[in-house]
Order: sequence, then C-alpha cells, then structure tokens
Amino acid sequence: MFRSLLTQLVRSARQLLRAPCCVCGCKASPEPICGVCSQSLRQTQWGVAGFHFEDYRIPVLWRETYGGPLTASVYRSKYAGDWGAAHVLGRVLGQLPRPWMGAKPLVIPIPLADQRLGVRGYNQAHWIARSAAKGWQLRLASRALRKTVQTRRQAESDHASRQHNLVGLFRAAEQLRGQRVLLVDDIMTTGATLREATRAIHAVGGQVIAAAVIARVEKHQRTRQRRHVSRRPRPA
Repeated sequence: MFRSLLTQLVRSARQLLRAPCCVCGCKASPEPICGVCSQSLRQTQWGVAGFHFEDYRIPVLWRETYGGPLTASVYRSKYAGDWGAAHVLGRVLGQLPRPWMGAKPLVIPIPLADQRLGVRGYNQAHWIARSAAKGWQLRLASRALRKTVQTRRQAESDHASRQHNLVGLFRAAEQLRGQRVLLVDDIMTTGATLREATRAIHAVGGQVIAAAVIARVEKHQRTRQRRHVSRRPRPA
C-alpha cells in the first residue's frame, strides 16, 4: 500500500512540475518515459553481442544499437549531470531477460577515475547498474572495482589507442575472489573497457560471466561516435 501511495505521489509531482520525459526530454509526462517513447522502445531491437577474453567469449546484453531512442539519454547522464536519466536507463535495462545462467552474480559498474568522478560528481554507470540490479534482483558491488588512472575519453580514440589506454588501469578488490560478476556500462564500442575490467577481476580470482550495456556501437558507427563525443564541451 505504501509503495502504491508513493507511486501516485511521484506521478502527481511530475504532473504538477510538468517534468519532461527522460528519453526525449520534451514532452511532459506523469511517467518517467512518455507514451510515444515507450512505444518506440517496445519496437527497438535488443540483443546479445560479446567480447573475447583469453580463450573464451563473454556475452554482452545490449538494449539498443547506438543512435537509438536511449542514446541521447546516455549523453545527458554522462555530460549534463542528469542522474535521473541514468536511473531510468538502468530500469529499462533491468527489464530485459537476465544475461546469465546459474548462480546469481554480483553487479559491478565500470568505474570512473577519481579525477573525472570529482569533476562529473557521480558515475552514470553506477546509477545504471544500481537500477538494473534491482530489476534483476541482484546485489550491487560498486566499490569492488577501481580505475586507477585518468585516461583520454575512450569514445574519441581509435581501436589501437583504446587497447593501449586501458591496459592495467583497473584494480579489483580481493573480496571478488571466487565471485561471479556481471559488468555494467553505458556504451560498448570495441569491448576494450569491458575486457580490461575483466582482466583485473580475473587477476584476483573472480570470474566475469557476462556484461550488460545500454547501447552497442557497430563497427561502421565508430567514426560517427568519435565525432559526436569530440564536440562535447570539456569541463573547465
């Protein structure tokens, strides 16, 4: 009963404030996602890709192809401080079928380096992972993985640079020894970030069994993505 009352209060507050849809950012909606965008999402294809780590392939669940209806929300969450959009993105991701088999894994978001976290104020991947974990009824372990050094924005780098930028930059906590892990990020371009995070987790005896992202960038879209991100204003 309390949950139902809280839901009604939130709906009423959104109507009074004419809160915009978290996807299109335009239409006022009593729900976080307006009816038009909800219909668009129902028609948007999702799927499973993967990346290679050592001698096996790790599956990656993705909600849309880059450029779909959620991509603008990803950039608002990354660069415009819209943590509410990140929360909704995670909720949408967590509505997909679970991307693992067997015992429940821990959910770990891809971290930001301390410098970028200090500038941005929060890690959008944390909020995406938090809401997705709730949808899948999994436990979040947001402090179990650290990025130790600030790097150039990955979306601005070509494939070779991505590999070089990320080698050895993640450090996993010893508490992950013997744990199964599901990694969560906002966008997967080449899989380099997920691969290096996996390397750090496996180095302490953990096992990454799957990953999940909002958007997957196809090979022919990578130049477009780099141009898109390079036009973003950098923090002072």
